Amino acid sequence: MPYRRLPKTDQARIRALKAAVDHSVVNGIFTNVLSHNVYHRSKDFLERFSREVSVYRRCVHEQASKRGNLEYEAALKKARMYVSHFIQVLSMSIMRGEIARSKRPYYGLPEDEDTVPNLFSEASVLEWGIKVMEGERRRQSEGGVPIYNPTMGRVSVVFEIFKEKYENQQYLQKRTNDALRNISDMRFEADEIIFEAWGEIEKSFSKLQGEERVKRCAEYGVIYYERPDRKKKKNNCD
Repeated sequence: MPYRRLPKTDQARIRALKAAVDHSVVNGIFTNVLSHNVYHRSKDFLERFSREVSVYRRCVHEQASKRGNLEYEAALKKARMYVSHFIQVLSMSIMRGEIARSKRPYYGLPEDEDTVPNLFSEASVLEWGIKVMEGERRRQSEGGVPIYNPTMGRVSVVFEIFKEKYENQQYLQKRTNDALRNISDMRFEADEIIFEAWGEIEKSFSKLQGEERVKRCAEYGVIYYERPDRKKKKNNCD
């Protein structure tokens, strides 16, 4: 007699539950292979579990999308360039005496240095983009002449495009992590329900013998494996 083994993957769990639920009602008539309690518990859980797995797979696909990644990288690169150029132009304006050095702290920059902050990471581009925009608004509100090439308006447009894509990436990552955590939390319950359902399925077909019993149980999603010693013996006979 082959032995059964609980599913090892989420898709296999879904297939097992779906087979049990789908075969429990034939032409609108309940087969009574599963008890009503186990049937409804399996059906309700299958819907919830399938939904979480679907959300997770969709989020992973969107994050891995080549087009989405290319667009995001392009927006990041452009925002980094504009923020860096704006800070460089600010420093040159200070060196030419057009803007007072005391205004550098408005932008979150040290007053006694002319270096450009490290903009290697996404978070740093986001941080300094906000700082330079706030600093320029404050300086202009005090009567300061706007910086040109690039203008703050142009920097703001490029930065907001990047910020929107960055926040979307963060949202997708959060949804992915939440879905993965939910799936992980649900796996024990999935195995528990499958184990209970399979017990009822095998009991319902216990009067059948051999291959016929295995076949009917398998229709309801029970996964069977042939025992290694029997499989070896069968191969030797062949």
